[in-house]
Amino acid sequence: MIKGESVPESERELRERHRDMIKDLGVRHSRIRQANPDDATFDDLYEQLVERAEKLLEFERTLPARLAQPKRERAAQVVKWSWRGQSWIAVALITSLFVLGHTAWWLVLLIPHLIGTLMGWSITVATEGYKLQRGIAIGLHVLCLLVALVALGVISAWWIIAVVAGWVVVGVASEGSSQQGAK
Repeated sequence: MIKGESVPESERELRERHRDMIKDLGVRHSRIRQANPDDATFDDLYEQLVERAEKLLEFERTLPARLAQPKRERAAQVVKWSWRGQSWIAVALITSLFVLGHTAWWLVLLIPHLIGTLMGWSITVATEGYKLQRGIAIGLHVLCLLVALVALGVISAWWIIAVVAGWVVVGVASEGSSQQGAK
């Protein structure tokens, strides 16, 4: 959480606040309709009505982002720990290759995977597009499983083609989603 930023409000609190602002605006509107335009308090009532209307419009402008904030924060955690977890799995796979006595040629597969997942640590989840970033991070788990199965010899080495294609897809999608969020 950013210093000075308030605790995110729940959806219910935001909707209640919105409803209260609309109700307050309605009350002020009915007061001004009942007031005489020649009366001295009319100008004050009118200024208050305009001020409250501006506050309501500003609140409604920011409402979608405020409502999405808790979901974005959860998505940020999924993205963060997906990339970090996959990095640790890559390190474990590299270690297991040596422990199990497999050929060092598998490092050609595992080292780029480790570097790619380490680069994913710097991904920041954007306010817009957080669902795509979460989907990419979850797709990374499938790719990591495929890397593990190939490296441990459970499935044919021909699956390396699918691994490389997966790297390209995840890399391009990650880059695209981070550029989209920067706009």
